[in-house]
Amino acid sequence: MNRIFHWLALAAALITVTFEAAASPKPIVVGALKGPSGIGMVRLFEAPPSPADGSAVQMVAVPSADLMTAKLVSGEYDAGVLPVNVAAKLYGSGIPLKLAAIVGDGMVSFLSADPSVSSLADLRGKRINVAGQGATPDFLFRRLLKGAGLDPEKDLRLDYALPYPEAATALAAGKISFAILPEPFSTMARSANPALRPVLDLGVLWTQQTGQSSYPMTAFVVSSKLASERPQAVKAILDAYAASIAWVVARPAEAGALVEKQDLGLKAAIAEKAIPLSAYVFKLASSARPSVEALLGAFLDLAPASVGGKLPDDGFYASFD
Repeated sequence: MNRIFHWLALAAALITVTFEAAASPKPIVVGALKGPSGIGMVRLFEAPPSPADGSAVQMVAVPSADLMTAKLVSGEYDAGVLPVNVAAKLYGSGIPLKLAAIVGDGMVSFLSADPSVSSLADLRGKRINVAGQGATPDFLFRRLLKGAGLDPEKDLRLDYALPYPEAATALAAGKISFAILPEPFSTMARSANPALRPVLDLGVLWTQQTGQSSYPMTAFVVSSKLASERPQAVKAILDAYAASIAWVVARPAEAGALVEKQDLGLKAAIAEKAIPLSAYVFKLASSARPSVEALLGAFLDLAPASVGGKLPDDGFYASFD
């Protein structure tokens, strides 16, 4: 009899464990890019969201957009941060993901110590270092040049030889005269050489040419499966993300310390200086669509393959209202 009770107890325990396993949703893995793109997420590393369905949210710091792309494509990650054009290209290639929010607007600076430049026309014949060929700063600048009647291939020389850190160092040392740099590399260069200044405001030029208040650079995407099957969990993550960005913008010193603590790719002092210039925002996909399409239009005009050959359709834009 005791043996029967023993087996009954084991069976009950097994049923309980099985039920609990079935009742617990699969953990949601969210990738944050190391560097400025991941800063807005830093509070989620300290206190991950707790969706009402009991989902566990696992935050992962990712060193590059290429690795983030691979993890999202493979399904290892359920959500993550990507450049806007990369997200659009993946969607156009049939990868089941959706744009949930824009979390970073334009943060690209045109820096020089040369006092002779005050307009795009003044750049004719000059060599401009553009870090990141085929990335947003490159397409943004070429679109602005074309809008000003300049041929990026003939009227000036675009030099892509130096990656971001080296370009910032070379500009600060006076080895190159002009550079287009995103944050935090713009801040790094100006900290090393106070004579450097933004000789052209690319954001203002973009607004003048497109009518959009800014250009989006950073997108938060989620898998279509997660969006359709667990929308409330996604909503909880989005709410926490919005709160994290608001906190980061309001407290750059505290945020910078947290960025270094969480090993998100920047030292506290640099992160603190870069945050006010990094244009962190939180715009749900539905409201961000006009600015997204304006930017993707520049990619489409200059290199159609960079966004999958066409603008994304309605299915690209998630809604969790």
